[in-house]
Amino acid sequence: MARTIFIGDVHGCLTELKKMINKIKPTKGDRIILLGDLINRGPDPVGVVRYVYENQFECLMGNHEYEYLLEYKENKNYKQFYKEIGKELHEWIKKRPLWIEDENFIAVHAGIAPDMPLKKTPPHILLFIRTWKSEHLSSSNGIPWFKFYKGKKTVFYGHWARKGLTIRNNTIGLDSGCVYGKFLSAYILEEKKIVQVPAQKVYYLPPSLRKK
Repeated sequence: MARTIFIGDVHGCLTELKKMINKIKPTKGDRIILLGDLINRGPDPVGVVRYVYENQFECLMGNHEYEYLLEYKENKNYKQFYKEIGKELHEWIKKRPLWIEDENFIAVHAGIAPDMPLKKTPPHILLFIRTWKSEHLSSSNGIPWFKFYKGKKTVFYGHWARKGLTIRNNTIGLDSGCVYGKFLSAYILEEKKIVQVPAQKVYYLPPSLRKK
């Protein structure tokens, strides 16, 4: 039976991504969907993009890819990244969708606005949302958007590493902080199964977690 496999934020952790694929052992009929944020923070973002592209995995636009596309002409690091990936992969990143919807699921990078149709939802919500009905949508404080979601289709999302693996009846959060030294997580839809690969090391800590 063909499987639908969702993988959370990779953030340049190519070794862990390869280990995940080896662990899952995808067959030709399987559908692999990465939830965005292939790049930044980890050791090999260029390698991750190439690997996903060459294997023809599906991938959503993440907020880090979105930022890269906005800043690659001015930002020193993004200029170098553009030089290393080349025009073909740059164009591929530009074409990443903001969401994927099937009869059984919705896949999105950050989450959805519970009372808006996907087609009418502003991109910044799909890319950055954490809390809903809050002054700052990307804040870690406030009520999580998924507590307002009443839809029947399961929503798969990443983006919220501080929350970690978050399993609810109709939403599944798969950013479990691989780049923070935790886990890369995947979910196999047809088997209702979580698969995890531990990070090799701590590659990056956000300022809020650093010792002062």
